[in-house]
Amino acid sequence: MNKEALLPYLLDNRELNKKQEKALKSLFKEIVAKKNDERDAEDWFILGASEQREEHFDEAVDAFTFAIEESPEFEAAWKFRATTYGLLGEWERALADINKAIEIDSSYVDAYVERAAIYRNDSKWKEALADLDKAIELGPETDEAIMLKAKTLYDSGDYKGSIEAYTEVISEDSANVEALASRGLAYFFEGDAELALNDIRKARTLEGGSTVSEFNMGLVMSALPEHSKQAYRHFEKAFKKDRKMLARYVEMSESFESKRLLSRLDEILKDLEKRKDENFYTTELYDLLERRIQEAKEAAKKE
Repeated sequence: MNKEALLPYLLDNRELNKKQEKALKSLFKEIVAKKNDERDAEDWFILGASEQREEHFDEAVDAFTFAIEESPEFEAAWKFRATTYGLLGEWERALADINKAIEIDSSYVDAYVERAAIYRNDSKWKEALADLDKAIELGPETDEAIMLKAKTLYDSGDYKGSIEAYTEVISEDSANVEALASRGLAYFFEGDAELALNDIRKARTLEGGSTVSEFNMGLVMSALPEHSKQAYRHFEKAFKKDRKMLARYVEMSESFESKRLLSRLDEILKDLEKRKDENFYTTELYDLLERRIQEAKEAAKKE
């Protein structure tokens, strides 16, 4: 497979099959064997894309920079360098590059999605959603944009809008575990634990019972008094696999995410306290959550 055949896959950032992966490695070696002044912008881009896929981000930045120097109007090189800067946590540089990519090509769908991701990282919900709407308008392949829109609406606290966007994703792929689990959590924070449980249960079945899915099952069921026993069992499984998972989530997540979860858990704990002597499992669930929530709050204080 030559450069012309492989380049479209790299420009679209598509997954490669084994044959294409082998062709890329071979092409990479051919380009590396050339002298710098013999490489054109596409050569440098291919080197950058290869390095990025291997998570050699500094090398990828250098290669994309050479591609831009060879061809300043090469919008994909600007976009891919922006992505790489984002992976390095250099968000200002990422934003400057993606703005340039859009300036060169105002119909560049992937660039709008990338800029939305940068804005979302900075909690600029309005700007992110505007870019995602633009990407969806430009289409036609907008699955990634709709998924990111759902996540952004969820992050911003617009659970109703998030549910609508996740529903659109699920209508195209009913086995999308991430979309099902996320819509379930959106229902949960919107206040509908019954609908939340339907989605979380489907996601858990499809996923096979990971630590996170066990936690999510416990979380949603703990808000439903008739499911106290099952909630305790799911939390017990989750915390046996990873006792510090809640505290670690609080440490690693954005403050608005951890505050939202801890606030909802506090509400559940207060309800459980009122009825913790109803039966054995209600008492056990209260005691378990109280310990784990306290650990998480201590972790939050450290942050």
